[in-house]
Amino acid sequence: MAGRKLRLQLSVLLTVLAAVCFSPLRPAAAETRLICDRGTVHEIAAEDGFFPYTGLFQGELRGFSLDIVTAAFDAVGCKVRFTAMPYARCVRDVEVGRRIGCFNTTNSEANQRKFLFHEEPLFRGRILIYAHPDRREAFTGEDFRTGTFSIVRGFTYTDSFDRNADIDKIAVESDLQTLAMVARKRADFAVVYEKVAQFQIARNKARIDPAPVPIHSLTEFDLFISFSKVQFGRSKALARMLDRGLKEIRANGTYAAIEISWAEWLEHGAASLESPPHWQPIPARD
Repeated sequence: MAGRKLRLQLSVLLTVLAAVCFSPLRPAAAETRLICDRGTVHEIAAEDGFFPYTGLFQGELRGFSLDIVTAAFDAVGCKVRFTAMPYARCVRDVEVGRRIGCFNTTNSEANQRKFLFHEEPLFRGRILIYAHPDRREAFTGEDFRTGTFSIVRGFTYTDSFDRNADIDKIAVESDLQTLAMVARKRADFAVVYEKVAQFQIARNKARIDPAPVPIHSLTEFDLFISFSKVQFGRSKALARMLDRGLKEIRANGTYAAIEISWAEWLEHGAASLESPPHWQPIPARD
């Protein structure tokens, strides 16, 4: 274990050092000073049930996209604080202007009518359809008409899937439940983001037994922070700053380092008691 951690740390360090010389300078635009340089802390809502992207892990908010958002805002000097809540409440609060932003959200046509989005995605996620390992048949379009699909209440999958009233959907509260239902043959299929399923199956072997297997790729989505149109000016400025921060951490190697850390943990640490990665800003020297 110690050797693997050392190799990971060296890999992360080399990734950062290889790119840091090409990192752009931090922007000094007026909007940076207005939004980020006056001690203001921007409170952003984060969904609590979408780990390992973002969610509660042993009572603490953690996740890959949480680390990305933290690093991106830190790169442009913006102070942010996160409040964890269920996804449905998260997006509802942003829609009515109670919160400035919520993640992780797709920029679907329906969401674009309700929210303001930045341009650079936080990450790209793949949604797979999982079935009981006993299944031998290939997945076909007919299965959408004859099968039952366990989904998480309030999640967006695709417009065609979400709006199709002929698809028999069973809405539950978490992906642990969607996968467990398939394992127990209480649903034919579970519709789950690939990395979420990877974590849940590794971490909950007793409850998800036998482990469902992916049999069809439904879609791939870019995920974003949805910003409030009610607070339009502030949202627009924060979205611009987030875009700048995301470009900077991709250029200087921070994004790749975070990605490597999480991929390594999902592969080897999720099933153990090993704590997940947690990116934190390096304190500024006086």
